[in-house]
Amino acid sequence: MKELQQLTQELKILYVEDEKESREQISEIFRLLFGSVDVACNGEDALQHYKYKKYDIVITDINMPYINGFELIQEIKKHDPTQNIIIISAHNNNDYLLKAIEIGIDSFIIKPIQLEQIKRVLEKVANLIYAKKLSSQYKEELERELEKKTKILAQQFVTDKLTGLGNRNALIKVHDSQENKVILLLSIDNFDSINITYGYDNGDLILKNLANFLKENISKGMHLYRVNSNEFAIITTDANLEEMKDFAHELQNKIISNKIPLHDCSVKISVTMALAQGEGTILKNAYIALKEAQSIGTNRIHTYQKNSSIERLQLRIQEYMPQLRRIINKKNILPYFQPIINNRTNRIEKYECLARIIDDNGDIQAPLQFIDIAELTGMIPDITRIMIDKSFQRFQHNDYDFSINISEYDLNDDYLHQYLKQKAQEYGIHPSRVVIEVLEGISANGAKNSLTQLMHLKADGFLIAIDDFGVQNSNFERVHSMQVDYIKIDGSFIKNIHTDPKSFNVAKTISDFGKSIGAKVVAEYVHSQEVQEIVLNLGIDYSQGFYFSEPLKELQ
Repeated sequence: MKELQQLTQELKILYVEDEKESREQISEIFRLLFGSVDVACNGEDALQHYKYKKYDIVITDINMPYINGFELIQEIKKHDPTQNIIIISAHNNNDYLLKAIEIGIDSFIIKPIQLEQIKRVLEKVANLIYAKKLSSQYKEELERELEKKTKILAQQFVTDKLTGLGNRNALIKVHDSQENKVILLLSIDNFDSINITYGYDNGDLILKNLANFLKENISKGMHLYRVNSNEFAIITTDANLEEMKDFAHELQNKIISNKIPLHDCSVKISVTMALAQGEGTILKNAYIALKEAQSIGTNRIHTYQKNSSIERLQLRIQEYMPQLRRIINKKNILPYFQPIINNRTNRIEKYECLARIIDDNGDIQAPLQFIDIAELTGMIPDITRIMIDKSFQRFQHNDYDFSINISEYDLNDDYLHQYLKQKAQEYGIHPSRVVIEVLEGISANGAKNSLTQLMHLKADGFLIAIDDFGVQNSNFERVHSMQVDYIKIDGSFIKNIHTDPKSFNVAKTISDFGKSIGAKVVAEYVHSQEVQEIVLNLGIDYSQGFYFSEPLKELQ
């Protein structure tokens, strides 16, 4: 009984029994075991007790006047379905026991009551209550810990770990809640170079020092955030746009004149800033202004203006991108063919394949309508694949050579070598008939992998042409080492060759260079007999332009 007392001494019970003698005897036993014992003489009395007090266990007789034990249990369960209930009954037949189980009792005691039976039943129910309390305490502890962790995570969600400032998420919260605000974005100029030059630890130190510097220099009513790697934002509703412009200029001068101490040296930095005012899309507008400022240079301040070049480009992308995707999915890309004339024989020897699209209206459009969008959205390789397939298909039943324009995007995707070999085999075209035209920039500044791909193509028999040569930083040494087969002089020099001595000299230099390395030279944009005669006098090998033919849907 002492062991049982340890389980029951803090429990509160309601004991219900209509028979006085049994009620008095058993209640005395219960008072020895439980911390609190209330006694009811029938079901109605029990319900009155239950309305005003919470009990750990209700122990009730079954056969009682007015409200019997089963009816009492049903009423109690309406108030608390989890209530622990023990029934006492002289009935031990199956019908009684099944009904008791059905209404949700925890155990039962059969009359005549034996002390050992009471002990066994109470021990079972007390252990059940103890387990429930432990479970409830554990759940409450978990909930407290979860609440604590949630608060920590919520704080981390809006806090920049490095500087302790509010982060982009925190800014967006304020951005959504405040009206008529001004935002100033700051971006550290050339931060990637700073990281490489001074190391990433020093880069972090610069960010922390700049964060502290900005905190010391912002005015009352301004709030500072770190919104990206090297970008900070200041937002306020207490100053107008003109006031924030003055503040930005003053702040920029302070930053430029301030030396940031590092571990073993100090460094000066500059920042580019952007301002925007208003509601709703103000953060987006500030980023547009920042990108426009960065496209011009560094260490400058730019204010958002509606209908900026970036916004116009975004609108074009939104308008044309879905249509361009449909065009690519339907393979509505057409190769047009511009003849390339052998100046020695005056005959068409090869063609350049130029992409055209069939838009949603069935109209055929030139690349200028879509090429920049295709580049920005990563669709150039999809267009090139279609152009390669359709061009190979058109040239499989003739002997003409043909050239296909390849971009840095195609080389970056690293599919070109295998794809060209596959199509050459599929259509029975020898690689020596195919000229891969790449822009001068690839030869001058191209990544090692891009140049390696071109050399693999050349090793397999494909020919390489440098397109638009002369308009970029012409790297004669790189072109020579690539052993290119053709050099195409950019049309900007050819079209004015008959009137502009500088254009003539550039074209002559490129022509002489091509001959010196054993590459054939092609003059683009030959638009008149006068131009063609000068091209012939310079000994340029091939001519291409409207003087001979515009790009054609069919081969001549």
